[in-house]
Amino acid sequence: MASSGPSLSALEDLRRTLEDSVVLTLFYHEVKLGFKALVYRGWLVLSMFFLFFFLLIDFTSGGTPGMGILLLFYYFAFAGSLFYIVMSSASVTGELERIADSLLSKAVRRWEYILSKYLSQLFLALFVFALVVGLAGLILWAFDRVPDDPDWWNNAALVGMVVLVVTFFTSLGVMFSTVASRTVFAFMMGMLVWFVLIFLFAVNPGWETIYSPIVILNNAEAILEGTWDIDWWKLVSFYVLSPVGCFLVSLLAFYNRDL
Repeated sequence: MASSGPSLSALEDLRRTLEDSVVLTLFYHEVKLGFKALVYRGWLVLSMFFLFFFLLIDFTSGGTPGMGILLLFYYFAFAGSLFYIVMSSASVTGELERIADSLLSKAVRRWEYILSKYLSQLFLALFVFALVVGLAGLILWAFDRVPDDPDWWNNAALVGMVVLVVTFFTSLGVMFSTVASRTVFAFMMGMLVWFVLIFLFAVNPGWETIYSPIVILNNAEAILEGTWDIDWWKLVSFYVLSPVGCFLVSLLAFYNRDL
């Protein structure tokens, strides 16, 4: 019984710390609003529909097992990146008229507000991705549609790259939402990046650059086999440092904004 005292005290201290954390409080509030949003629920339902649609193709095509997950990767890289640009473009500009009164006037630091926006938008984006892809993997595994000796490292590399793509476009949307004066301008800037990196490379198969998500997925088989001969450090650095850069630009722009 004596040993339970310190553990209960530690849990109580942790609970108080979480309650006192402004970033976590804002994060929880944003995530709760996100789950309640009709458009987000619609995106989740649509993703589930394509999950079972792609799995049906996987089971009936007679082709390489795991095709359903690869199609899901294309779905999140193409449609998902567009959706997250749209959603995150309104994350800050949609609240400009209420920020000063509802948040910043209540001892909330600007960096805390921006950090909570990034964390909540990334959580909402990656939650759907993890749920859908994880469920697809479990179904394929249960029906023996997964190779007997998969290369876990190469599989993790492909999944990790799609996660970084989702993170990249979500971070871009939040950054543009912070920089732009109106939501429509943030959306247009995000759409321009999406058009260049996604759409143009999708309609021009001959175009090659390791930084386009379409080119990455077009080389998915080579990634799984470990034969894609590129400078991986350049690709990973680009997709890791870009969200960090977006966050820093957002901080600079938000601190210079007159609220």
